[in-house]
This record gives sequence, C-alpha cells and structure tokens, in this order.
Amino acid sequence: MARAKLVLVHGRAQEGKSESHLADEWIEPLRASLGTRAEIFDDVEIRAPYYGDRLVELVESLRDTIPDDIIVRGAEQEVDEHYRFFLGQTLEELRIREGISDQQIAMEAGLEVTERGPQNWRWVLAIVRALDKIPGLDGDLIERALRDVWIYLERRSVRKIINGIVEPALDTDLPVVLVAHSLGSIVAYDIVRERFSGTVTQLLTVGSPLGLRIARKALAPIRYPTTVEHWFNARDSRDVVALYPLTREFFEIDPEITDFSGVKNRTNNNHGISGYLSDPTTVECLYRGLLEAKTSR
Repeated sequence: MARAKLVLVHGRAQEGKSESHLADEWIEPLRASLGTRAEIFDDVEIRAPYYGDRLVELVESLRDTIPDDIIVRGAEQEVDEHYRFFLGQTLEELRIREGISDQQIAMEAGLEVTERGPQNWRWVLAIVRALDKIPGLDGDLIERALRDVWIYLERRSVRKIINGIVEPALDTDLPVVLVAHSLGSIVAYDIVRERFSGTVTQLLTVGSPLGLRIARKALAPIRYPTTVEHWFNARDSRDVVALYPLTREFFEIDPEITDFSGVKNRTNNNHGISGYLSDPTTVECLYRGLLEAKTSR
C-alpha cells in the first residue's frame, strides 16, 4: 500500500513519449544515485503526467504568429509583437551575462552599433547566433525553450489545457513530493498555488525559468503556495533556461525558497533532466522529502 505519492512534471521537447516512459527516464538516474536507498520508492505511487504531444500540437496551431524556425530562417517576418519584445529582452540579458559585447553582436548582425538593442530583430537573431558559438550553448534550443515558456504564460487557453492534463495526477489523499523540470516547474507552481488542496511535503524544482521577468509578471501576485511545506530549487548556473536563481532578488516570496545553484549538470546543454537527477544535493533533497512524506501520515 502506497504511503506517499511522487509526481514528476516534465518540461518541453518531450514529444513521442508516454507517462511510463517518462517515469522510467526519471527514476533510473535516481535509483543509480541512491544505490541501496532506492528502496525508498517501494511503497510510493509514482505519476508522470504526460502533456508533451499536446504541447507540440498547441504550438503548431500558433505557427502563423510564432513560427518554430524563426532563428533558422532569420527573416524579417511577421512574429507576434509581444513575443518579439520578450525574446529580445531576455536574450539581451543573457548575452550580457555571457560577456558578449555590443561590438560582437553588431558585427554578427551587420549593423552599426548605433542600431543596437533588443528592439531590432536583426540584433536579436545575432545574439542567438553569437550564443551558438559558445561551447555548451545552443542558440536555437534557447529560443525554442523561451518560446514555449512564453506560449504557456501568455496564451490562457494553452495554460488551461496543459494544467488540465497535469492536475489530475495530484488528486490524492497521500502526502505528495512534487518534482518539476524546466517549463514543468511553471506548470507545477501554477497548479499548487491555485488549484491544489492537499499537502506537498516537498516541492523540488530543477532547471526552472520561474525567475524570468515574464514569469513573475504573468503569475503575479507571486506568493508561496500554502499547500507546500518545503520548496527546494536546484540549478546549474550555466543552464540558460534557468537564467536566474529563485532567490528574493529574482523571485520575491515569503518564506524564501531554498535555492541551490551548485549543480554540475553534465548533459550537453547543462539543462537535461538526467543531469539534475544525478546531482547528489538534489537527490538527497528528494530522498528526505519522500522520507518525510511517508512518516507524516
């Protein structure tokens, strides 16, 4: 008989999978990291609600305003004005963090430096190309990840559909440990803050873009979910999707989230879920969360 429930909420780019496939993909590195302590999963109900294919369908339906190959084509085409502003602003912050100069971007774009700025679409595309030249970064992946975050936050119909897929997995009388990756961390936060009445003994977010300005704005007023007892956020400081830590500077909330930016995610883009679920500090947090959930009944 299950004594606790573990819910795993995935991020973007998970099309063509299934709930069982995702659960195996997440639990395998956790079992390897835990060793003999992996018996913690023996009396835990595990759910990995799957929305990957549905997200792809929803994004495809919006291709007229947000094409999925704008960076590859690099054309001055019709792209949603609000999305252009968000993407330009976010990429500008990222290129400054990576130490890419105005002059470098101007040369990449074939522009005069006086034409610089995220309001210039050629400038934005040049930032992506410049990021692509930095080992370990993938400019196209960054743009696609930011696009999907924007769609979820700005298109209420999309948010409603995705939340409707994930929310039933949390329907339980058992104490819940909730682990959410990337876009999934925004989905999980939105649900537990607004529509969950149970108990989350441990919320564990990894590779989270919640610190982005657009997330704070779209989810305002930001507040700590009353259903969550402990919240731990883990990130690799080189993970460009998790651009900011979830400290009070970037995600002002009370009580403050326990933020750990010392993950060494060894996947190609420093963002992959297996890299987070192999991190000792993150795994220990999950283990203790499950232990507490089991003893709380």
